Amino acid sequence: MKKRGHTILSCLGEGNPECIQFERTKWGALKLANASDVLYIRIAGNPGYGFLEKATLLKLLRPFSLPVVWEVNAPVEEVKASISQGKKCEELIQRENRKRKLLAPLADAGIGVSEVLKNYVREFLGIKKAYCIPNASDPCLFEPHRVRETALVHLKATFKVFWIGNARTPWQGIELMLDIAGKMQHIDKSIIFVLITGDSLWRFPVLSNLLILRHVHYSDLPHYLASADLCLCLYKSYKWCEYGFYNSPLKLFDYMAAGKPIIASAMGQMATVIRQGVNGILVDNDVSSIIATIRELKEDRARREYLGGNARNDVVNFYNWDRVAQQTEEVLREVCGR
Repeated sequence: MKKRGHTILSCLGEGNPECIQFERTKWGALKLANASDVLYIRIAGNPGYGFLEKATLLKLLRPFSLPVVWEVNAPVEEVKASISQGKKCEELIQRENRKRKLLAPLADAGIGVSEVLKNYVREFLGIKKAYCIPNASDPCLFEPHRVRETALVHLKATFKVFWIGNARTPWQGIELMLDIAGKMQHIDKSIIFVLITGDSLWRFPVLSNLLILRHVHYSDLPHYLASADLCLCLYKSYKWCEYGFYNSPLKLFDYMAAGKPIIASAMGQMATVIRQGVNGILVDNDVSSIIATIRELKEDRARREYLGGNARNDVVNFYNWDRVAQQTEEVLREVCGR
Protein backbone atom coordinates (compact mmCIF):
# COMPACT_ATOMS: atom_id res chain seq x y z
CA MET A 1 0.00 0.00 0.00
CA LYS A 2 2.89 2.34 0.74
CA LYS A 3 4.31 1.61 -2.73
CA ARG A 4 0.96 2.77 -4.11
CA GLY A 5 1.34 6.15 -2.43
CA HIS A 6 -0.63 5.61 0.78
CA THR A 7 0.37 6.45 4.35
CA ILE A 8 -0.18 3.62 6.84
CA LEU A 9 -0.98 4.39 10.48
CA SER A 10 -0.82 1.82 13.27
CA CYS A 11 -1.09 1.61 17.04
CA LEU A 12 -0.32 -2.09 17.40
CA GLY A 13 3.15 -1.43 18.79
CA GLU A 14 4.87 -3.77 16.33
CA GLY A 15 7.44 -1.20 15.20
CA ASN A 16 6.84 -1.79 11.49
CA PRO A 17 9.05 0.78 9.70
CA GLU A 18 6.45 1.04 6.91
CA CYS A 19 3.93 2.53 9.37
CA ILE A 20 3.56 5.75 11.32
CA GLN A 21 3.23 4.46 14.88
CA PHE A 22 0.85 5.73 17.52
CA GLU A 23 0.92 4.60 21.13
CA ARG A 24 -0.75 1.28 21.85
CA THR A 25 -3.13 2.93 24.30
CA LYS A 26 -6.68 4.19 24.26
CA TRP A 27 -5.38 7.73 23.57
CA GLY A 28 -3.11 6.44 20.83
CA ALA A 29 -6.09 4.76 19.14
CA LEU A 30 -8.14 7.96 19.40
CA LYS A 31 -5.34 9.99 17.81
CA LEU A 32 -5.00 7.40 15.03
CA ALA A 33 -8.73 7.51 14.32
CA ASN A 34 -8.70 11.29 14.07
CA ALA A 35 -5.77 11.17 11.63
CA SER A 36 -7.15 8.37 9.41
CA ASP A 37 -9.17 8.42 6.20
CA VAL A 38 -10.30 4.81 6.69
CA LEU A 39 -9.89 2.11 9.35
CA TYR A 40 -8.76 -1.32 8.13
CA ILE A 41 -9.30 -3.94 10.82
CA ARG A 42 -8.19 -7.58 10.71
CA ILE A 43 -10.75 -9.98 12.21
CA ALA A 44 -9.29 -13.31 13.38
CA GLY A 45 -10.84 -16.41 14.89
CA ASN A 46 -8.94 -16.15 18.18
CA PRO A 47 -10.92 -14.18 20.80
CA GLY A 48 -7.57 -12.97 22.14
CA TYR A 49 -7.53 -10.49 19.26
CA GLY A 50 -10.99 -9.18 20.11
CA PHE A 51 -9.53 -5.75 20.87
CA LEU A 52 -9.22 -5.29 17.10
CA GLU A 53 -12.93 -5.86 16.64
CA LYS A 54 -13.62 -3.32 19.41
CA ALA A 55 -11.54 -0.79 17.46
CA THR A 56 -14.55 -0.63 15.13
CA LEU A 57 -16.15 1.60 17.77
CA LEU A 58 -13.67 4.33 16.80
CA LYS A 59 -16.01 5.00 13.88
CA LEU A 60 -18.39 6.62 16.38
CA LEU A 61 -15.90 9.48 16.73
CA ARG A 62 -16.57 10.42 13.09
CA PRO A 63 -19.64 8.43 12.05
CA PHE A 64 -19.98 10.15 8.65
CA SER A 65 -16.31 10.60 7.74
CA LEU A 66 -14.46 7.50 9.00
CA PRO A 67 -15.34 4.37 6.99
CA VAL A 68 -14.37 0.96 8.39
CA VAL A 69 -13.29 -2.12 6.42
CA TRP A 70 -13.04 -5.54 8.04
CA GLU A 71 -10.62 -8.16 6.71
CA VAL A 72 -12.15 -11.41 7.96
CA ASN A 73 -9.75 -14.34 8.27
CA ALA A 74 -11.84 -16.81 10.27
CA PRO A 75 -15.23 -17.34 11.89
CA VAL A 76 -15.46 -17.43 15.69
CA GLU A 77 -16.03 -21.21 15.53
CA GLU A 78 -12.32 -21.64 14.83
CA VAL A 79 -11.75 -21.72 18.61
CA LYS A 80 -13.17 -25.26 18.59
CA ALA A 81 -9.93 -26.40 16.99
CA SER A 82 -7.74 -25.11 19.82
CA ILE A 83 -9.71 -25.46 23.07
CA SER A 84 -11.68 -28.25 24.71
CA GLN A 85 -15.19 -28.39 23.35
CA GLY A 86 -18.10 -28.34 25.73
CA LYS A 87 -20.49 -25.95 27.42
CA LYS A 88 -17.86 -23.27 28.10
CA CYS A 89 -16.66 -23.41 24.50
CA GLU A 90 -20.19 -23.01 23.14
CA GLU A 91 -20.85 -20.12 25.51
CA LEU A 92 -17.64 -18.43 24.34
CA ILE A 93 -18.65 -18.84 20.69
CA GLN A 94 -22.14 -17.47 21.31
CA ARG A 95 -20.73 -14.49 23.21
CA GLU A 96 -18.12 -13.69 20.55
CA ASN A 97 -20.65 -14.09 17.73
CA ARG A 98 -23.04 -11.68 19.47
CA LYS A 99 -20.25 -9.14 19.78
CA ARG A 100 -19.19 -9.60 16.16
CA LYS A 101 -22.75 -9.20 14.86
CA LEU A 102 -23.27 -6.18 17.10
CA LEU A 103 -20.21 -4.42 15.66
CA ALA A 104 -20.67 -5.55 12.04
CA PRO A 105 -23.24 -2.84 11.15
CA LEU A 106 -20.50 -0.26 11.75
CA ALA A 107 -18.36 -1.83 8.99
CA ASP A 108 -18.81 -0.26 5.56
CA ALA A 109 -17.31 -3.26 3.76
CA GLY A 110 -15.90 -6.69 4.49
CA ILE A 111 -13.10 -8.58 2.78
CA GLY A 112 -12.88 -12.35 3.06
CA VAL A 113 -9.64 -14.08 2.10
CA SER A 114 -11.72 -16.84 0.48
CA GLU A 115 -15.12 -17.14 -1.20
CA VAL A 116 -16.41 -19.01 1.87
CA LEU A 117 -15.46 -16.07 4.09
CA LYS A 118 -16.90 -13.59 1.61
CA ASN A 119 -20.23 -15.40 1.95
CA TYR A 120 -19.81 -15.46 5.73
CA VAL A 121 -19.26 -11.68 5.70
CA ARG A 122 -22.39 -11.07 3.65
CA GLU A 123 -24.77 -13.70 5.01
CA PHE A 124 -23.81 -14.17 8.66
CA LEU A 125 -22.40 -10.74 9.51
CA GLY A 126 -24.81 -8.89 7.25
CA ILE A 127 -22.18 -6.64 5.64
CA LYS A 128 -23.62 -5.99 2.19
CA LYS A 129 -20.41 -4.85 0.52
CA ALA A 130 -18.50 -8.14 0.66
CA TYR A 131 -15.41 -9.01 -1.38
CA CYS A 132 -13.04 -11.93 -1.81
CA ILE A 133 -9.34 -11.08 -1.97
CA PRO A 134 -7.20 -14.27 -1.80
CA ASN A 135 -3.84 -14.26 -0.07
CA ALA A 136 -0.59 -14.24 -2.01
CA SER A 137 3.20 -14.46 -1.89
CA ASP A 138 6.21 -12.39 -2.96
CA PRO A 139 7.71 -13.74 -6.20
CA CYS A 140 10.80 -11.54 -5.77
CA LEU A 141 11.57 -12.96 -2.33
CA PHE A 142 11.42 -16.52 -3.70
CA GLU A 143 13.39 -15.92 -6.93
CA PRO A 144 15.75 -18.90 -7.40
CA HIS A 145 18.84 -16.77 -8.05
CA ARG A 146 18.44 -15.03 -4.68
CA VAL A 147 18.64 -18.16 -2.53
CA ARG A 148 21.65 -19.27 -0.51
CA GLU A 149 22.78 -22.77 0.42
CA THR A 150 21.60 -24.21 3.74
CA ALA A 151 22.55 -27.33 5.67
CA LEU A 152 20.11 -29.24 3.45
CA VAL A 153 22.75 -29.16 0.71
CA HIS A 154 24.24 -32.22 2.42
CA LEU A 155 21.08 -34.21 1.56
CA LYS A 156 21.58 -34.08 -2.20
CA ALA A 157 21.11 -37.83 -2.63
CA THR A 158 17.60 -37.68 -1.21
CA PHE A 159 14.21 -36.65 -2.60
CA LYS A 160 12.98 -33.96 -0.21
CA VAL A 161 9.26 -33.50 0.42
CA PHE A 162 8.44 -30.29 2.34
CA TRP A 163 5.53 -29.44 4.62
CA ILE A 164 5.08 -26.12 6.43
CA GLY A 165 2.58 -25.57 9.22
CA ASN A 166 1.73 -25.36 12.89
CA ALA A 167 1.57 -28.87 14.31
CA ARG A 168 -0.71 -27.71 17.13
CA THR A 169 -3.42 -26.61 14.70
CA PRO A 170 -5.52 -29.73 14.04
CA TRP A 171 -6.77 -28.83 10.58
CA GLN A 172 -3.21 -28.58 9.24
CA GLY A 173 -3.14 -32.37 9.27
CA ILE A 174 0.10 -33.20 11.07
CA GLU A 175 -1.21 -36.71 11.82
CA LEU A 176 -1.76 -37.25 8.10
CA MET A 177 1.80 -36.09 7.37
CA LEU A 178 3.32 -38.41 9.97
CA ASP A 179 1.25 -41.33 8.69
CA ILE A 180 2.55 -40.72 5.16
CA ALA A 181 6.16 -40.44 6.37
CA GLY A 182 5.87 -43.53 8.59
CA LYS A 183 4.64 -45.70 5.73
CA MET A 184 7.05 -44.23 3.20
CA GLN A 185 10.14 -45.18 5.24
CA HIS A 186 9.36 -48.84 4.52
CA ILE A 187 8.66 -48.21 0.82
CA ASP A 188 11.37 -45.80 -0.42
CA LYS A 189 14.27 -44.88 1.86
CA SER A 190 15.53 -42.18 -0.53
CA ILE A 191 12.49 -39.98 0.20
CA ILE A 192 12.70 -37.78 3.29
CA PHE A 193 10.12 -35.40 4.75
CA VAL A 194 11.21 -31.95 5.91
CA LEU A 195 8.71 -30.32 8.27
CA ILE A 196 9.01 -26.61 9.09
CA THR A 197 6.87 -26.22 12.19
CA GLY A 198 7.67 -22.88 13.82
CA ASP A 199 7.70 -22.85 17.61
CA SER A 200 5.36 -25.82 17.98
CA LEU A 201 6.11 -28.04 20.99
CA TRP A 202 4.45 -31.02 19.30
CA ARG A 203 6.24 -34.26 20.23
CA PHE A 204 7.27 -35.79 16.92
CA PRO A 205 8.10 -39.47 16.57
CA VAL A 206 11.61 -40.53 15.67
CA LEU A 207 11.51 -41.63 12.03
CA SER A 208 14.50 -42.32 9.81
CA ASN A 209 13.02 -40.17 7.02
CA LEU A 210 11.77 -37.22 9.09
CA LEU A 211 13.61 -33.92 9.59
CA ILE A 212 12.06 -31.22 11.80
CA LEU A 213 13.05 -27.54 11.43
CA ARG A 214 11.44 -25.58 14.26
CA HIS A 215 12.87 -22.06 14.06
CA VAL A 216 13.01 -20.81 10.48
CA HIS A 217 12.42 -17.07 10.10
CA TYR A 218 10.18 -16.20 7.17
CA SER A 219 12.99 -14.26 5.47
CA ASP A 220 15.05 -17.48 5.49
CA LEU A 221 12.24 -19.67 4.19
CA PRO A 222 13.14 -19.21 0.48
CA HIS A 223 16.65 -20.57 1.12
CA TYR A 224 15.34 -23.77 2.73
CA LEU A 225 12.44 -24.15 0.33
CA ALA A 226 14.87 -24.02 -2.61
CA SER A 227 16.03 -27.53 -1.62
CA ALA A 228 12.51 -28.99 -1.90
CA ASP A 229 11.76 -31.44 -4.68
CA LEU A 230 8.06 -31.51 -3.84
CA CYS A 231 5.75 -29.64 -1.43
CA LEU A 232 2.63 -30.79 0.38
CA CYS A 233 -0.36 -28.59 1.21
CA LEU A 234 -2.63 -31.07 2.96
CA TYR A 235 -5.50 -30.09 5.26
CA LYS A 236 -8.12 -31.96 7.23
CA SER A 237 -11.76 -31.12 6.69
CA TYR A 238 -13.61 -29.27 9.44
CA LYS A 239 -16.13 -31.25 11.43
CA TRP A 240 -16.59 -28.38 13.86
CA CYS A 241 -17.43 -25.63 11.37
CA GLU A 242 -20.59 -25.34 9.27
CA TYR A 243 -18.96 -23.00 6.75
CA GLY A 244 -16.57 -25.56 5.28
CA PHE A 245 -12.88 -25.03 4.50
CA TYR A 246 -12.45 -21.26 4.60
CA ASN A 247 -8.67 -20.79 4.66
CA SER A 248 -6.47 -19.07 2.11
CA PRO A 249 -3.21 -20.93 2.93
CA LEU A 250 -0.14 -18.72 2.77
CA LYS A 251 2.14 -21.73 2.39
CA LEU A 252 0.36 -22.69 -0.84
CA PHE A 253 1.31 -19.38 -2.44
CA ASP A 254 4.87 -19.54 -1.03
CA TYR A 255 5.33 -22.99 -2.56
CA MET A 256 4.07 -21.62 -5.86
CA ALA A 257 6.32 -18.55 -5.67
CA ALA A 258 9.32 -20.86 -5.15
CA GLY A 259 8.39 -22.71 -8.34
CA LYS A 260 7.80 -26.04 -6.59
CA PRO A 261 5.47 -28.85 -7.65
CA ILE A 262 2.62 -29.16 -5.14
CA ILE A 263 0.29 -31.88 -3.93
CA ALA A 264 -2.72 -30.23 -2.28
CA SER A 265 -5.97 -31.36 -0.71
CA ALA A 266 -8.90 -30.94 -3.13
CA MET A 267 -10.89 -28.62 -0.91
CA GLY A 268 -11.85 -24.96 -0.54
CA GLN A 269 -9.72 -22.33 -2.20
CA MET A 270 -6.93 -24.82 -2.92
CA ALA A 271 -9.20 -26.61 -5.38
CA THR A 272 -9.64 -23.28 -7.20
CA VAL A 273 -6.03 -22.08 -7.17
CA ILE A 274 -4.57 -25.46 -8.17
CA ARG A 275 -5.49 -26.48 -11.70
CA GLN A 276 -5.24 -30.24 -11.82
CA GLY A 277 -2.13 -31.36 -13.68
CA VAL A 278 -1.22 -27.80 -14.71
CA ASN A 279 0.20 -26.02 -11.65
CA GLY A 280 -0.16 -28.82 -9.12
CA ILE A 281 -1.90 -32.05 -8.16
CA LEU A 282 -5.13 -32.25 -6.18
CA VAL A 283 -5.76 -35.31 -4.02
CA ASP A 284 -8.20 -36.70 -1.51
CA ASN A 285 -6.65 -37.23 1.90
CA ASP A 286 -6.00 -40.91 1.27
CA VAL A 287 -2.55 -41.94 2.49
CA SER A 288 -2.00 -44.66 -0.12
CA SER A 289 -2.91 -42.43 -3.07
CA ILE A 290 -0.73 -39.57 -1.75
CA ILE A 291 2.23 -41.93 -1.37
CA ALA A 292 1.67 -43.20 -4.92
CA THR A 293 1.52 -39.61 -6.26
CA ILE A 294 4.74 -38.68 -4.46
CA ARG A 295 6.53 -41.68 -5.97
CA GLU A 296 5.19 -40.92 -9.45
CA LEU A 297 6.43 -37.33 -9.30
CA LYS A 298 9.79 -38.45 -7.93
CA GLU A 299 10.36 -40.44 -11.10
CA ASP A 300 9.24 -37.65 -13.46
CA ARG A 301 11.50 -34.60 -13.17
CA ALA A 302 10.11 -33.00 -16.33
CA ARG A 303 6.59 -33.10 -14.92
CA ARG A 304 7.78 -31.58 -11.63
CA GLU A 305 9.44 -28.72 -13.49
CA TYR A 306 6.31 -28.18 -15.60
CA LEU A 307 4.06 -28.00 -12.53
CA GLY A 308 6.46 -25.78 -10.58
CA GLY A 309 7.04 -23.42 -13.49
CA ASN A 310 3.33 -22.89 -14.04
CA ALA A 311 2.78 -22.39 -10.33
CA ARG A 312 5.42 -19.67 -10.16
CA ASN A 313 3.99 -17.96 -13.25
CA ASP A 314 0.60 -17.82 -11.53
CA VAL A 315 2.17 -15.98 -8.58
CA VAL A 316 4.06 -13.59 -10.85
CA ASN A 317 0.90 -12.85 -12.83
CA PHE A 318 -1.78 -12.84 -10.11
CA TYR A 319 -1.20 -14.39 -6.67
CA ASN A 320 1.17 -11.66 -5.46
CA TRP A 321 0.91 -8.88 -2.86
CA ASP A 322 0.84 -6.13 -5.50
CA ARG A 323 -2.45 -7.60 -6.75
CA VAL A 324 -3.75 -7.82 -3.17
CA ALA A 325 -2.81 -4.18 -2.58
CA GLN A 326 -4.52 -3.07 -5.79
CA GLN A 327 -7.75 -4.95 -4.98
CA THR A 328 -7.70 -3.71 -1.39
CA GLU A 329 -7.13 -0.15 -2.56
CA GLU A 330 -10.20 -0.41 -4.82
CA VAL A 331 -12.34 -1.38 -1.81
CA LEU A 332 -10.90 1.42 0.33
CA ARG A 333 -11.48 4.01 -2.38
CA GLU A 334 -15.06 2.83 -2.81
CA VAL A 335 -15.95 3.16 0.89
CA CYS A 336 -14.20 6.54 1.00
CA GLY A 337 -16.26 7.73 -1.94
CA ARG A 338 -13.26 8.36 -4.19
